[in-house]
Amino acid sequence: MRLAVFEATLTAVLGVLAALLAVAARPVRARLRAQKEPAAPPSFAGWSAAALSEGPTSRRWLLGDDGVDDATRAGLATAWQETARAAHRALAASTRRALDLVTLSAPPELVASAHEHALDDLRRAKVCFALARGLDGRGPSPGAAVAPPRALPGPRVAALAGLATEVVVDVALARGVSACVSAKLARRTTDRFIRRALEEIAMAEERHARHAWDVIAWCLAEGGAPVEHALRARIGRLVPIARDVPQEAIDGGWERWGIAGAALERQEHARAADAIARKLAELAEKGRGGELVAA
Repeated sequence: MRLAVFEATLTAVLGVLAALLAVAARPVRARLRAQKEPAAPPSFAGWSAAALSEGPTSRRWLLGDDGVDDATRAGLATAWQETARAAHRALAASTRRALDLVTLSAPPELVASAHEHALDDLRRAKVCFALARGLDGRGPSPGAAVAPPRALPGPRVAALAGLATEVVVDVALARGVSACVSAKLARRTTDRFIRRALEEIAMAEERHARHAWDVIAWCLAEGGAPVEHALRARIGRLVPIARDVPQEAIDGGWERWGIAGAALERQEHARAADAIARKLAELAEKGRGGELVAA
């Protein structure tokens, strides 16, 4: 009887020791597998790819099976880096805009949206830098996202007009164009990682463009005719921003890799500018009737 109890106890102890040794060995086995097997390309589910901008920089995992030559790969990486830097600059602008709204005593929800947009810009910058890194294996510094300090114009109505014109250009127009272009490029791209990143960018940019009209409507309600005149004058000068990319990209040859051609950008810019002019007319008409409301 005692022998049976001893054997059972010994078996249990050995089982516990074996389990502990197996658990302790897992990190070692994982390191050995990582050394033998190439890492899988990252997944762009939502914004989870943001962490890639802080990872290793030595491996080119993007478009590995697409027959992209080194010169094109380098050009694509540069284009995605510039897109990331633009998002980084937008981060500074969104943060500054939130402070302007606070200074002008805007409703809390407008201030909150501006801060949310800044976080979206941060995530967008990280995703785009991750795509650039996946193309060339390098991770350049984004540079300082500096928004120069500025003092709002003395008269409150002038400050409202300045804020409204900035928002209509930098958010309603630029983000609206970016949303439409990104959505179309997502349907044209041949790479699933680029497609998922573009889909996420399109959704965030569309949300920014939609929220811009809350700020514009509030500025119009607070500032009245002077704000409307400033907006109308600015809308008459909405021109596309030229991009420094190779001719092949300008001609649309890189759209399958997420870089828009000139024709697509001009088309979406014209549509967005027309929509902005109509929307502003609607808001101004409601304002003159004492019924100005946020879109």
